[in-house]
Amino acid sequence: MQWVFLVLAIWAALAELHTGTFYLAGVAAASLLTTFIGFWLRGDWLIFVFVALCALFTAAVVVLRRSRGRTKGLADFDVGQSVAVCSAPRPDGRLDVRYRGTTWEAVMDDGAVPAPGDSAVIVRKTDKLLHLVLTPRAGPRQDTTH
Repeated sequence: MQWVFLVLAIWAALAELHTGTFYLAGVAAASLLTTFIGFWLRGDWLIFVFVALCALFTAAVVVLRRSRGRTKGLADFDVGQSVAVCSAPRPDGRLDVRYRGTTWEAVMDDGAVPAPGDSAVIVRKTDKLLHLVLTPRAGPRQDTTH
């Protein structure tokens, strides 16, 4: 009976390599452990051990995937990047900007009204919408004190 579990372990491991899911890796590990436990246990107990190990490994995979999904602090590399304003704001407050060689929709978070040709900086993203603040123009300073 333990040879059945060895074949199942090999099959699940090969299928895992082609699909990339971790669930089949759990089945392969459970089958391999059941094969080794088969040297000490016989008969119907092996099936019980296999089912219990599959449940254990599947639960472990689910816990690992969920804990990895909660990871905060991943850097958004678009934040802080400069964009070029392509159009004046529409009535809904959105405007078109050029970023990474393509046109994006954006809104101004600081309430500024940019003109085409101005530059702005990305402060955050929501889905496909960029939130920007206007960068000050670097022109010659005029002295207003006489």
